[in-house]
Amino acid sequence: MKRSRKVEEELRKSRPSKSKPKRKMRPLIEDEAGWKKHWWGMPQFSMDDKSAQYRAIINFVSKDDVEEFQKATGIRLRGFSSKTLTTWYPDQKRLKPGMYYYTGEKTDSKYPICIPSKGRADCQLTGKVLGKMGVHYRFFVEETEYDWYMEHLGKKHVVKMPFHDLGKGSIPARNYIWRWCKKRGHKRHWTVDDNISDFGRTNFNRRLICYGGGIFRAMEDFVDRYENVAMAGPHHRGFIVDRDKMRPITWNSRVYSCILLDTSMYPEFKWRGRYNEDTDLSLRLLKAGYCTLLFRALYMGKAATYSGGDENKTGALKGGNTDNVYNTNDRRLAFAESLQKQHPDVVEVVWKYNRWHHQVNYSRFKRNKPVLKAGVVPVAEDNEYGMILTKRKKKRKLKIRKRK
Repeated sequence: MKRSRKVEEELRKSRPSKSKPKRKMRPLIEDEAGWKKHWWGMPQFSMDDKSAQYRAIINFVSKDDVEEFQKATGIRLRGFSSKTLTTWYPDQKRLKPGMYYYTGEKTDSKYPICIPSKGRADCQLTGKVLGKMGVHYRFFVEETEYDWYMEHLGKKHVVKMPFHDLGKGSIPARNYIWRWCKKRGHKRHWTVDDNISDFGRTNFNRRLICYGGGIFRAMEDFVDRYENVAMAGPHHRGFIVDRDKMRPITWNSRVYSCILLDTSMYPEFKWRGRYNEDTDLSLRLLKAGYCTLLFRALYMGKAATYSGGDENKTGALKGGNTDNVYNTNDRRLAFAESLQKQHPDVVEVVWKYNRWHHQVNYSRFKRNKPVLKAGVVPVAEDNEYGMILTKRKKKRKLKIRKRK
Protein backbone atom coordinates (compact mmCIF):
# COMPACT_ATOMS: atom_id res chain seq x y z
CA MET A 1 0.00 0.00 0.00
CA LYS A 2 1.42 3.36 -1.04
CA ARG A 3 1.96 5.74 1.87
CA SER A 4 2.18 9.52 1.97
CA ARG A 5 5.79 10.07 3.10
CA LYS A 6 5.34 13.84 3.32
CA VAL A 7 2.35 13.57 5.69
CA GLU A 8 4.09 10.92 7.81
CA GLU A 9 7.21 13.07 8.24
CA GLU A 10 5.12 16.11 9.15
CA LEU A 11 3.23 14.12 11.77
CA ARG A 12 6.43 12.70 13.28
CA LYS A 13 7.74 16.21 13.95
CA SER A 14 4.50 17.44 15.51
CA ARG A 15 3.63 17.58 19.17
CA PRO A 16 1.60 14.77 20.83
CA SER A 17 -1.65 15.98 22.35
CA LYS A 18 -0.87 15.46 26.05
CA SER A 19 2.10 15.34 28.37
CA LYS A 20 2.05 12.67 31.08
CA PRO A 21 4.80 11.16 33.23
CA LYS A 22 6.19 7.85 32.10
CA ARG A 23 4.46 4.78 33.54
CA LYS A 24 5.99 1.39 34.17
CA MET A 25 4.45 -1.21 31.87
CA ARG A 26 3.65 -4.65 33.18
CA PRO A 27 6.04 -7.15 31.53
CA LEU A 28 4.08 -9.83 29.67
CA ILE A 29 5.76 -12.67 27.77
CA GLU A 30 8.36 -10.62 25.92
CA ASP A 31 10.63 -7.64 26.54
CA GLU A 32 10.22 -4.25 24.85
CA ALA A 33 11.76 -5.37 21.58
CA GLY A 34 9.98 -8.72 21.56
CA TRP A 35 6.71 -7.45 20.09
CA LYS A 36 8.30 -7.29 16.64
CA LYS A 37 8.35 -11.07 16.43
CA HIS A 38 4.55 -10.95 16.53
CA TRP A 39 3.71 -7.68 14.75
CA TRP A 40 4.64 -8.68 11.21
CA GLY A 41 2.43 -8.24 8.16
CA MET A 42 0.45 -5.70 10.16
CA PRO A 43 -0.03 -1.91 9.88
CA GLN A 44 3.04 0.23 10.52
CA PHE A 45 3.56 1.02 14.21
CA SER A 46 5.87 3.68 15.64
CA MET A 47 5.60 4.83 19.26
CA ASP A 48 8.82 6.36 20.56
CA ASP A 49 9.55 7.94 23.92
CA LYS A 50 8.38 11.54 23.53
CA SER A 51 8.16 12.34 27.23
CA ALA A 52 10.14 15.17 28.77
CA GLN A 53 13.65 14.14 29.88
CA TYR A 54 14.09 17.22 32.10
CA ARG A 55 11.63 19.43 33.96
CA ALA A 56 12.08 22.80 35.61
CA ILE A 57 9.76 24.37 38.19
CA ILE A 58 9.45 28.18 38.09
CA ASN A 59 7.23 29.94 40.63
CA PHE A 60 5.34 33.16 39.92
CA VAL A 61 3.78 35.42 42.52
CA SER A 62 1.25 36.97 40.16
CA LYS A 63 -0.16 36.85 36.65
CA ASP A 64 1.81 40.01 35.85
CA ASP A 65 5.04 38.12 36.57
CA VAL A 66 3.98 35.39 34.17
CA GLU A 67 3.31 37.89 31.41
CA GLU A 68 6.65 39.60 32.07
CA PHE A 69 8.45 36.25 31.89
CA GLN A 70 6.79 35.39 28.57
CA LYS A 71 7.68 38.78 27.13
CA ALA A 72 11.30 38.58 28.26
CA THR A 73 11.98 35.01 27.15
CA GLY A 74 9.60 34.58 24.24
CA ILE A 75 8.40 31.34 25.86
CA ARG A 76 4.65 30.97 25.85
CA LEU A 77 3.05 29.34 28.91
CA ARG A 78 -0.31 27.58 28.74
CA GLY A 79 -2.83 26.75 31.46
CA PHE A 80 -3.96 29.91 33.25
CA SER A 81 -7.36 28.39 34.03
CA SER A 82 -5.90 25.62 36.21
CA LYS A 83 -2.99 27.74 37.53
CA THR A 84 -0.61 25.02 36.37
CA LEU A 85 1.43 26.50 33.55
CA THR A 86 3.25 24.31 31.06
CA THR A 87 5.45 24.79 28.03
CA TRP A 88 8.01 23.05 25.83
CA TYR A 89 11.36 24.39 24.78
CA PRO A 90 11.90 24.70 21.95
CA ASP A 91 8.22 25.23 21.31
CA GLN A 92 6.33 22.30 19.78
CA LYS A 93 3.39 23.13 17.60
CA ARG A 94 0.13 21.74 18.97
CA LEU A 95 -2.01 20.15 16.29
CA LYS A 96 -5.76 20.49 16.27
CA PRO A 97 -7.72 17.28 16.99
CA GLY A 98 -8.75 15.52 13.80
CA MET A 99 -6.18 17.25 11.61
CA TYR A 100 -4.64 13.86 10.75
CA TYR A 101 -6.63 10.66 10.26
CA TYR A 102 -6.68 7.43 8.27
CA THR A 103 -8.91 7.16 5.24
CA GLY A 104 -9.67 3.90 3.50
CA GLU A 105 -12.12 2.02 1.37
CA LYS A 106 -15.24 0.62 2.98
CA THR A 107 -14.29 -2.92 4.00
CA ASP A 108 -16.44 -5.53 5.72
CA SER A 109 -15.19 -7.67 8.59
CA LYS A 110 -14.39 -11.35 8.17
CA TYR A 111 -16.51 -12.40 11.15
CA PRO A 112 -20.02 -11.21 12.14
CA ILE A 113 -20.28 -8.14 14.36
CA CYS A 114 -23.06 -8.59 16.92
CA ILE A 115 -24.28 -5.77 19.14
CA PRO A 116 -26.50 -6.53 22.17
CA SER A 117 -28.63 -3.44 22.77
CA LYS A 118 -31.51 -2.30 24.94
CA GLY A 119 -33.37 1.01 24.99
CA ARG A 120 -31.09 2.76 22.48
CA ALA A 121 -32.69 2.40 19.07
CA ASP A 122 -32.69 6.18 18.64
CA CYS A 123 -29.31 6.99 20.23
CA GLN A 124 -26.94 4.03 19.67
CA LEU A 125 -23.50 4.97 18.35
CA THR A 126 -21.78 1.76 17.22
CA GLY A 127 -24.01 1.09 14.22
CA LYS A 128 -23.52 4.61 12.90
CA VAL A 129 -19.73 4.32 13.14
CA LEU A 130 -19.60 0.88 11.53
CA GLY A 131 -21.95 1.94 8.75
CA LYS A 132 -19.61 4.76 7.74
CA MET A 133 -16.71 2.27 7.70
CA GLY A 134 -18.57 -0.16 5.44
CA VAL A 135 -18.71 -2.86 8.12
CA HIS A 136 -21.92 -4.90 8.35
CA TYR A 137 -23.45 -5.27 11.81
CA ARG A 138 -26.46 -6.77 13.57
CA PHE A 139 -28.24 -5.51 16.67
CA PHE A 140 -29.60 -8.27 18.91
CA VAL A 141 -32.64 -6.87 20.70
CA GLU A 142 -35.41 -8.10 22.97
CA GLU A 143 -38.71 -9.07 21.35
CA THR A 144 -40.58 -6.10 22.84
CA GLU A 145 -38.17 -3.60 21.21
CA TYR A 146 -37.78 -5.31 17.84
CA ASP A 147 -40.18 -3.03 15.94
CA TRP A 148 -38.61 0.07 17.43
CA TYR A 149 -35.10 -0.95 16.35
CA MET A 150 -36.42 -2.02 12.92
CA GLU A 151 -37.84 1.47 12.45
CA HIS A 152 -34.44 3.07 13.05
CA LEU A 153 -32.03 0.48 11.61
CA GLY A 154 -33.87 -1.64 9.05
CA LYS A 155 -34.43 -5.38 8.84
CA LYS A 156 -30.93 -6.41 7.77
CA HIS A 157 -29.42 -4.90 10.90
CA VAL A 158 -31.77 -6.29 13.58
CA VAL A 159 -32.15 -9.78 15.10
CA LYS A 160 -35.07 -10.48 17.48
CA MET A 161 -34.32 -12.47 20.63
CA PRO A 162 -37.17 -14.55 22.14
CA PHE A 163 -37.18 -12.96 25.61
CA HIS A 164 -37.40 -9.61 27.37
CA ASP A 165 -36.75 -7.95 30.75
CA LEU A 166 -35.03 -10.91 32.41
CA GLY A 167 -33.25 -8.60 34.86
CA LYS A 168 -29.84 -10.17 34.18
CA GLY A 169 -28.25 -7.34 32.20
CA SER A 170 -26.67 -8.22 28.89
CA ILE A 171 -25.77 -11.84 29.87
CA PRO A 172 -28.77 -13.55 28.18
CA ALA A 173 -28.20 -11.51 25.01
CA ARG A 174 -24.49 -12.29 24.90
CA ASN A 175 -25.08 -16.02 25.29
CA TYR A 176 -27.84 -15.91 22.67
CA ILE A 177 -25.36 -14.27 20.26
CA TRP A 178 -22.77 -16.97 20.99
CA ARG A 179 -25.29 -19.75 20.25
CA TRP A 180 -26.59 -17.92 17.17
CA CYS A 181 -23.08 -17.65 15.68
CA LYS A 182 -22.19 -21.26 16.50
CA LYS A 183 -25.39 -22.54 14.87
CA ARG A 184 -24.41 -20.71 11.66
CA GLY A 185 -20.88 -22.09 11.65
CA HIS A 186 -18.93 -18.89 12.31
CA LYS A 187 -15.41 -19.68 13.54
CA ARG A 188 -15.26 -16.43 15.51
CA HIS A 189 -17.64 -13.57 16.21
CA TRP A 190 -17.54 -10.04 17.57
CA THR A 191 -19.61 -8.99 20.58
CA VAL A 192 -19.57 -5.19 20.65
CA ASP A 193 -21.14 -2.63 22.99
CA ASP A 194 -23.61 -0.18 21.47
CA ASN A 195 -21.83 2.95 22.73
CA ILE A 196 -18.61 2.84 20.66
CA SER A 197 -17.95 6.35 19.37
CA ASP A 198 -15.00 5.69 17.04
CA PHE A 199 -12.29 3.26 15.99
CA GLY A 200 -8.73 4.36 15.45
CA ARG A 201 -5.08 3.59 15.12
CA THR A 202 -2.06 4.47 17.25
CA ASN A 203 0.98 5.59 15.28
CA PHE A 204 3.66 8.31 15.38
CA ASN A 205 2.73 9.04 19.02
CA ARG A 206 -0.80 9.92 17.94
CA ARG A 207 -4.25 8.43 18.29
CA LEU A 208 -5.79 8.82 14.84
CA ILE A 209 -9.37 7.95 13.82
CA CYS A 210 -9.86 5.41 11.01
CA TYR A 211 -12.67 5.79 8.50
CA GLY A 212 -12.20 2.46 6.72
CA GLY A 213 -13.08 -1.07 7.81
CA GLY A 214 -9.56 -2.45 7.34
CA ILE A 215 -8.94 -2.10 11.07
CA PHE A 216 -11.21 -5.10 11.77
CA ARG A 217 -9.54 -7.23 9.08
CA ALA A 218 -6.14 -6.49 10.63
CA MET A 219 -7.25 -7.68 14.09
CA GLU A 220 -8.98 -10.76 12.70
CA ASP A 221 -5.98 -11.80 10.59
CA PHE A 222 -3.63 -11.35 13.54
CA VAL A 223 -5.72 -13.53 15.87
CA ASP A 224 -6.20 -16.22 13.22
CA ARG A 225 -2.44 -16.88 13.18
CA TYR A 226 -2.60 -18.52 16.59
CA GLU A 227 -4.01 -21.77 17.90
CA ASN A 228 -4.79 -20.64 21.43
CA VAL A 229 -5.98 -16.99 21.33
CA ALA A 230 -9.56 -17.30 22.56
CA MET A 231 -10.44 -13.65 23.16
CA ALA A 232 -9.14 -10.41 21.64
CA GLY A 233 -10.10 -6.80 20.99
CA PRO A 234 -8.95 -3.17 20.80
CA HIS A 235 -7.92 -1.22 23.88
CA HIS A 236 -9.73 1.93 24.98
CA ARG A 237 -8.31 5.19 23.64
CA GLY A 238 -8.13 6.65 27.16
CA PHE A 239 -5.59 4.02 28.26
CA ILE A 240 -3.16 4.70 25.41
CA VAL A 241 -0.65 7.39 26.40
CA ASP A 242 0.65 9.23 23.36
CA ARG A 243 4.11 10.18 24.67
CA ASP A 244 5.18 6.79 25.99
CA LYS A 245 7.15 4.13 24.17
CA MET A 246 4.83 1.14 24.03
CA ARG A 247 4.03 -2.12 22.28
CA PRO A 248 1.21 -2.57 19.74
CA ILE A 249 -0.23 -5.53 21.68
CA THR A 250 -0.69 -6.65 25.28
CA TRP A 251 -1.03 -10.36 26.00
CA ASN A 252 -3.10 -11.99 28.71
CA SER A 253 -5.13 -9.19 30.19
CA ARG A 254 -8.79 -8.23 30.32
CA VAL A 255 -10.59 -7.78 26.98
CA TYR A 256 -13.75 -5.70 27.04
CA SER A 257 -16.49 -3.86 25.10
CA CYS A 258 -15.36 -4.89 21.61
CA ILE A 259 -14.52 -8.59 21.75
CA LEU A 260 -13.52 -11.14 19.13
CA LEU A 261 -14.43 -14.56 20.57
CA ASP A 262 -13.67 -18.13 19.55
CA THR A 263 -17.17 -19.40 18.82
CA SER A 264 -16.28 -23.07 19.25
CA MET A 265 -15.71 -22.63 22.99
CA TYR A 266 -19.43 -22.47 23.74
CA PRO A 267 -20.92 -24.03 25.88
CA GLU A 268 -17.74 -24.97 27.78
CA PHE A 269 -17.37 -21.25 28.36
CA LYS A 270 -20.27 -18.83 28.44
CA TRP A 271 -21.13 -15.41 29.82
CA ARG A 272 -22.24 -15.40 33.45
CA GLY A 273 -22.89 -13.18 36.46
CA ARG A 274 -24.34 -9.70 36.70
CA TYR A 275 -21.32 -7.36 36.67
CA ASN A 276 -17.83 -7.34 35.12
CA GLU A 277 -18.71 -10.16 32.74
CA ASP A 278 -15.88 -9.19 30.36
CA THR A 279 -13.24 -9.47 33.08
CA ASP A 280 -14.75 -12.68 34.47
CA LEU A 281 -14.67 -14.41 31.07
CA SER A 282 -11.13 -13.17 30.41
CA LEU A 283 -9.94 -14.64 33.72
CA ARG A 284 -11.66 -17.99 33.21
CA LEU A 285 -10.08 -18.37 29.77
CA LEU A 286 -6.66 -17.40 31.13
CA LYS A 287 -6.95 -19.89 34.00
CA ALA A 288 -7.75 -22.59 31.45
CA GLY A 289 -4.44 -21.87 29.72
CA TYR A 290 -5.68 -19.83 26.74
CA CYS A 291 -4.31 -16.45 25.68
CA THR A 292 -6.17 -13.15 25.49
CA LEU A 293 -5.02 -10.17 23.47
CA LEU A 294 -5.49 -6.41 23.65
CA PHE A 295 -4.52 -4.29 20.63
CA ARG A 296 -2.89 -0.97 21.47
CA ALA A 297 -2.01 -0.18 17.87
CA LEU A 298 -5.75 -0.37 17.08
CA TYR A 299 -8.14 1.22 19.55
CA MET A 300 -11.77 2.14 20.26
CA GLY A 301 -13.42 5.17 21.81
CA LYS A 302 -16.53 4.91 24.02
CA ALA A 303 -19.30 7.20 25.18
CA ALA A 304 -20.10 7.23 28.90
CA THR A 305 -23.16 5.22 29.95
CA TYR A 306 -22.93 4.95 33.72
CA SER A 307 -22.28 7.60 36.36
CA GLY A 308 -20.62 5.27 38.86
CA GLY A 309 -22.92 6.28 41.69
CA ASP A 310 -22.73 10.01 41.00
CA GLU A 311 -26.34 11.02 40.47
CA ASN A 312 -25.35 14.55 39.49
CA LYS A 313 -23.10 13.49 36.63
CA THR A 314 -24.53 14.26 33.21
CA GLY A 315 -23.67 13.31 29.63
CA ALA A 316 -24.12 9.54 29.92
CA LEU A 317 -25.88 7.72 27.10
CA LYS A 318 -29.48 6.86 28.02
CA GLY A 319 -30.89 3.33 27.91
CA GLY A 320 -28.98 0.09 28.40
CA ASN A 321 -29.04 -1.66 31.76
CA THR A 322 -28.26 1.37 33.90
CA ASP A 323 -31.60 1.45 35.70
CA ASN A 324 -32.32 -2.25 36.27
CA VAL A 325 -28.80 -3.63 36.84
CA TYR A 326 -26.00 -1.10 37.26
CA ASN A 327 -27.65 1.59 39.37
CA THR A 328 -26.32 0.38 42.73
CA ASN A 329 -25.53 3.84 44.19
CA ASP A 330 -22.66 2.37 46.23
CA ARG A 331 -19.71 3.77 44.31
CA ARG A 332 -19.42 0.47 42.39
CA LEU A 333 -18.74 -1.60 45.51
CA ALA A 334 -21.11 -4.36 44.33
CA PHE A 335 -19.19 -4.49 41.03
CA ALA A 336 -15.84 -5.01 42.73
CA GLU A 337 -17.06 -7.49 45.36
CA SER A 338 -18.83 -9.58 42.73
CA LEU A 339 -15.62 -10.17 40.79
CA GLN A 340 -13.65 -10.82 43.98
CA LYS A 341 -16.09 -13.60 44.95
CA GLN A 342 -15.68 -15.17 41.52
CA HIS A 343 -11.86 -14.93 41.53
CA PRO A 344 -10.58 -14.42 45.10
CA ASP A 345 -7.13 -15.73 44.11
CA VAL A 346 -6.33 -12.81 41.78
CA VAL A 347 -8.80 -10.00 42.65
CA GLU A 348 -8.86 -7.53 45.50
CA VAL A 349 -11.19 -4.60 46.22
CA VAL A 350 -9.53 -1.17 46.50
CA TRP A 351 -10.67 2.43 46.96
CA LYS A 352 -9.21 4.96 44.51
CA TYR A 353 -10.36 7.88 42.36
CA ASN A 354 -13.25 8.43 44.78
CA ARG A 355 -14.90 5.05 44.19
CA TRP A 356 -14.44 1.31 44.66
CA HIS A 357 -12.50 -0.71 42.09
CA HIS A 358 -11.49 -4.30 41.52
CA GLN A 359 -7.75 -4.79 41.10
CA VAL A 360 -6.62 -7.88 39.20
CA ASN A 361 -3.18 -9.48 39.34
CA TYR A 362 -2.51 -10.74 35.81
CA SER A 363 1.16 -11.57 36.39
CA ARG A 364 0.48 -15.28 36.95
CA PHE A 365 -0.77 -15.59 33.36
CA LYS A 366 2.48 -14.58 31.69
CA ARG A 367 3.16 -18.30 31.33
CA ASN A 368 0.30 -18.49 28.80
CA LYS A 369 2.21 -18.12 25.53
CA PRO A 370 0.65 -17.72 22.07
CA VAL A 371 1.26 -20.62 19.71
CA LEU A 372 1.52 -20.01 15.96
CA LYS A 373 -0.45 -22.36 13.75
CA ALA A 374 1.49 -24.81 11.62
CA GLY A 375 2.38 -23.35 8.24
CA VAL A 376 2.16 -19.71 9.29
CA VAL A 377 5.26 -17.94 7.95
CA PRO A 378 6.20 -14.40 9.06
CA VAL A 379 6.60 -11.75 6.35
CA ALA A 380 8.78 -8.65 6.47
CA GLU A 381 6.46 -6.15 4.80
CA ASP A 382 3.87 -3.97 6.52
CA ASN A 383 0.23 -4.35 5.52
CA GLU A 384 -1.76 -1.14 5.83
CA TYR A 385 -5.10 -2.87 5.15
CA GLY A 386 -6.18 0.00 2.93
CA MET A 387 -5.51 2.69 5.56
CA ILE A 388 -3.98 5.88 4.19
CA LEU A 389 -2.63 8.63 6.45
CA THR A 390 -4.35 11.86 5.45
CA LYS A 391 -4.18 15.51 6.48
CA ARG A 392 -7.38 17.48 6.63
CA LYS A 393 -7.44 20.38 4.22
CA LYS A 394 -8.03 23.85 5.56
CA LYS A 395 -11.30 25.41 4.52
CA ARG A 396 -10.84 28.43 2.35
CA LYS A 397 -12.50 31.59 3.56
CA LEU A 398 -14.66 33.27 0.99
CA LYS A 399 -13.74 36.87 0.42
CA ILE A 400 -16.74 39.11 -0.13
CA ARG A 401 -15.99 42.18 -2.10
CA LYS A 402 -17.85 45.27 -1.09
CA ARG A 403 -19.33 47.35 -3.80
CA LYS A 404 -17.97 50.85 -4.00
